[in-house]
Amino acid sequence: MRALTVGTRGSALALWQTGHANTALSEARLKSGHEVPRIEVKVITTQGDTNLAEKLAGQLEKGFFTQELEAELRAGTIDWAVHSLKDLPTRLPQDLTLAAVLPRARCADLLLMRPEAFEAVSEHRLPLKPGARVGSSSLRREAMLAHFSNAAAAVPLRGNVTTRMQKLRAGQYDAILLAAAGVERLGLDLTGLTVFELNPRRWQPAPGQGAVAVQTRRGDAEVAALFAPIDHPATGSATETERSFLRELEGGCTTPFGCHVDGDTAWLGLLTPRGWRTVKARLPAERPLPPSVIRAILTTLQNADFQEETDERWLYRPL
Repeated sequence: MRALTVGTRGSALALWQTGHANTALSEARLKSGHEVPRIEVKVITTQGDTNLAEKLAGQLEKGFFTQELEAELRAGTIDWAVHSLKDLPTRLPQDLTLAAVLPRARCADLLLMRPEAFEAVSEHRLPLKPGARVGSSSLRREAMLAHFSNAAAAVPLRGNVTTRMQKLRAGQYDAILLAAAGVERLGLDLTGLTVFELNPRRWQPAPGQGAVAVQTRRGDAEVAALFAPIDHPATGSATETERSFLRELEGGCTTPFGCHVDGDTAWLGLLTPRGWRTVKARLPAERPLPPSVIRAILTTLQNADFQEETDERWLYRPL
């Protein structure tokens, strides 16, 4: 078998995800008695790596973290690309496709704070002192922070996961919000920090958060066959459902929106003129969801007069 090339961003997390996908592929090939291909890794710099503007609003749907990798796929200089699924635009180019979505890691967000910023208010409010400076580059997280905290202040935060942690420890922030999957995958040292997991049914993650996707050229039967054994249909179905709601909103990162799908239930959150609203929706068995169902659920969410509709009591719990 010829040597194959995978494209990836150069951050520690992106390289971990690429190594994880390569290992899963090799193990599947060995288990089935097939030859293990030699895989070369090509690091590709994206706009997201060089443009450290404070806000990401409107950038993800433009391929802020992905379009350079997609260009190399089209040019044939790489055979597939590995992405954090949440970074991929919800509308993929017609000439590219997802060959696999790997089993999802924990999709929740984490609140990491310096101990002096801790102040327990109630089980329905984040345990942050008033005025605490909380680092985030996500409009979704900022909207929920305003809803669930007692006057904590959202402060722009960019850089890779390790850099964000360094800024927290240096005292530039009182707390930061990060995806649990990235923290766990990199095995980051949390010593000396106070850390809470946020309930994804109340503090909804970004659609697709925690999932790793393998993208390739449409019609590339060789790569499709390689990755078919490690595709995880349950993760693919749940994350595609989450992304379908965001696609219908046509918001990308400009719309503060979160979604968590677990089996036949979805928990959705959206910033509306009435403030942050959450609904819990039962989903039909049909996949992909019919557009009429997607629109009906989003209409309920957008017109909600209540603040939350959920039977989940806990908002955060210590790790």
